[in-house]
Amino acid sequence: MPKGLSPEDNWCFACGPANPIGLKLSFSEEGEKVKARFRVKPEHQGWPGLIHGGLLATLCDEAMAQWLWRRGFVAYTGELRVRFRKEVAVGEEVLVEAWLKERKRALFLLIAQVLNTAGQVVVVAEGKFLLKKR
Repeated sequence: MPKGLSPEDNWCFACGPANPIGLKLSFSEEGEKVKARFRVKPEHQGWPGLIHGGLLATLCDEAMAQWLWRRGFVAYTGELRVRFRKEVAVGEEVLVEAWLKERKRALFLLIAQVLNTAGQVVVVAEGKFLLKKR
């Protein structure tokens, strides 16, 4: 949490506990990856019975941002490429994880993926993040 910001002040749509309509993702670290579990609710659907693709992209973007934040980097998404491989149904629990692929000075290239309960990769994303200028 940034200095001077309490959990009650965190309104982030993806991870903020103060946001009443947020996803409330809670990340942990496992080796060089960050991970979070997410259960798809009816209000998360696009097509009937399936999660909205934009929310899957949000899960990936947040996981990559969390990887950076937990290592003390303040960086912003410059580009996000998402590949959807399989549908995710309402009621399913998924695992999102992210890790660093490469760093070039102020540019970070990260990978994120979403897995279903069978361990199948349903989404893969690649993000380019730019360090915030001081």
